Amino acid sequence: MTRTRDRTGRWPGMITDGLVASAVFAYNLPIQGFGAGPGGYAALLIPLGLCLPYLWRRRRPVAAFAAIVAVAALQLLAGVGLLAADVMLLAGLYGVARLRSWRWSVPAAAAVAGWVIAAVAPRLGEYFLGPRDLLSLLGLVLVAWFAGTLARTHSDHLASLRARAEQAEQERHAQVEAAAVAERIRIARELHDVVSHNLSAVGLLAAGAASCIDTDPRQARSALRSLEDSSRSAMQELRSMLGVLRSAEPTGHAPLPGIGQLRGLVEQSVALGVPVRMTLAAGSAELPAGVQLGAYRIVQEALTNVRTHAPTARAVEVCLRRTGDELSIMVRDDGTGPAEPDREDAGHGLIGMRERVGALGGRLRAGPRAGGGFEVVAALPVRGSG
Repeated sequence: MTRTRDRTGRWPGMITDGLVASAVFAYNLPIQGFGAGPGGYAALLIPLGLCLPYLWRRRRPVAAFAAIVAVAALQLLAGVGLLAADVMLLAGLYGVARLRSWRWSVPAAAAVAGWVIAAVAPRLGEYFLGPRDLLSLLGLVLVAWFAGTLARTHSDHLASLRARAEQAEQERHAQVEAAAVAERIRIARELHDVVSHNLSAVGLLAAGAASCIDTDPRQARSALRSLEDSSRSAMQELRSMLGVLRSAEPTGHAPLPGIGQLRGLVEQSVALGVPVRMTLAAGSAELPAGVQLGAYRIVQEALTNVRTHAPTARAVEVCLRRTGDELSIMVRDDGTGPAEPDREDAGHGLIGMRERVGALGGRLRAGPRAGGGFEVVAALPVRGSG
């Protein structure tokens, strides 16, 4: 398709060049050249040789110009005087200056100027030719070269502007795509944290209710009520999160969780049988919303991993402490840790934590403890918070 458009776009220029060459050749026929020279076929072939190469001046400007100069040189050697078709030398020079660099156009201009001097100087004083006429013809050579060079400079400038505009457009598209990918990762991370935490709680509550529904119906009903509360809380948090993700405008949904909601998170884990003890240092709650959400999600994911992969843990410790411009988060347990560390579900949680900490410019270390159990330690920078 592109090649077809290029060929189609060349036709108007080729037709124009053909009309110009034909007009010059037709105009030359009834006009006698200055000075004696052969007639007959020579008088016909020389103008034809000067005009015909002009048809290729767009695709092969240097070759077309060289052919015109060669025919003009034969014209001098044959003793044919100046012809109207000699104007094709100027047209060929313009084509070289228009489509090629100075490395080609300057020698071309010198060649035409040399031809003009060789053709006119011997005839000064004849046929009304004087020094002023010679200077005028040399001036036309300069005008043809300058016009072609100016057109090429303008064309190169436009091409440079188009290239910069295309590059800017490509960069803009790349930035939009990168932002879209980052947004998808952020949404996936939020969904994973919310869904995995609440589904693990629902699973534990459902298993507890199923295990005692025959032996202790009251305990089973209590577990089912807790399951209902956990499901309702999960739906409310999902609605709040999706409402924020859909629009940056203020909404009527509850705000996203922060450090203030950690106690409820710990109480839920305790209710599910996970012995959690939390230490929250003073000043930790006076933090930017993004840091608070990050801290909440890290603790949430760590506690979810404890329930899922270390159900035998007898003690889980959660500690948040602000030191200068940094918030330290530590979650450790004394359980056996994940039996399969490279499982897909466990891997997604740790990857999400690392991405979240990295987005906030912090550091994360997660792995087995030397004395047994598992430990998650994160450090989030706090900027501009009082």
